Amino acid sequence: MIEVVLEYLFLFCFCATCGWLIEVVYRGFRHRKVVNPGFLTGTCLPIYGIGGAVLYFLSELKLRALPNEYLRVAVILLMAVAVMTLIELVGGLIALKYFRIRLWDYSGEWGNFQGVICPKFSLFWGLICAAYYFFLYAPLHDVASRVIELPLLILAVGAYLGVLAVDLAHSLRLMQRIRRYAAQMRTHINLDQMKASAKEHFRVQSGKKEPFNFYRMVNRYMADMHGYREQIQQKWGDKNGQAKN
Repeated sequence: MIEVVLEYLFLFCFCATCGWLIEVVYRGFRHRKVVNPGFLTGTCLPIYGIGGAVLYFLSELKLRALPNEYLRVAVILLMAVAVMTLIELVGGLIALKYFRIRLWDYSGEWGNFQGVICPKFSLFWGLICAAYYFFLYAPLHDVASRVIELPLLILAVGAYLGVLAVDLAHSLRLMQRIRRYAAQMRTHINLDQMKASAKEHFRVQSGKKEPFNFYRMVNRYMADMHGYREQIQQKWGDKNGQAKN
C-alpha cells in the first residue's frame, strides 16, 4: 500500500511542476511576458498534479472487453479528456463561485461554459493527454514504480509536499482576503489582471518595478484600492451634503 501511495505522490509532484512549466511557456508566448500562473507562489499547479495522477491510473487500464488495441487507446484518451475537463470545471467553479476569483478566462472562446471550460481547451487537453500516454507514461512508470527503492527521491517528494503545504496555507488566506475584497467591490476578480494591475500600481507609485512578492504586493494593492474607494465615497458624500445645504 505504501508503495502505491508514494508512487502517486511522486506523480502528483512531477506533473504539478510540469504543468506549471507548460503554463509559464504558454502564457509567456501569449502575453509576451513571464507570468506566474495560478494562485500559489511556488512552481506548482495542483490541477495538473491531480490530472497527471488520474491520467496515470487511466493509462494502466487494460479494458480487455474491447475488441482491439486501437479502440482501447481511443477510449482511454476520451476518458482522459473528459476527466481533465471535469477537473478544470470543478476547480474553476469553486474559485469563481466561492472565492469570487477567476483563475483563467475562456469567456471569449466559442462554446465556453461560464468562462471555465470550452471545446478549444478540451482539445488542448486531448493533445496533452495523447503526449502523456504515448511518450511520458512508460518512463514515468519506470521511475514511479521504484520510488520506494530511492530514499533521496522519497525525501525530495516529502520536501516538495511540505513546501506546498505552507504555500497552500498562505495562498488560501490570501484567497479569502481577495474574496472579501471582491464582495466589497461587488465584482469577481481576474487573478492575472489583478497581478498585472498591482505591479503597474506600484511601478507608477515608486517609479520602478516592484520586487516580486505576491502576498505583500496583492495585499497592499487591495488595501490601497479599498482606501481610494473610501476616499471617493467620502468625497461624493461631502459634495452631496453640501448640495443639499
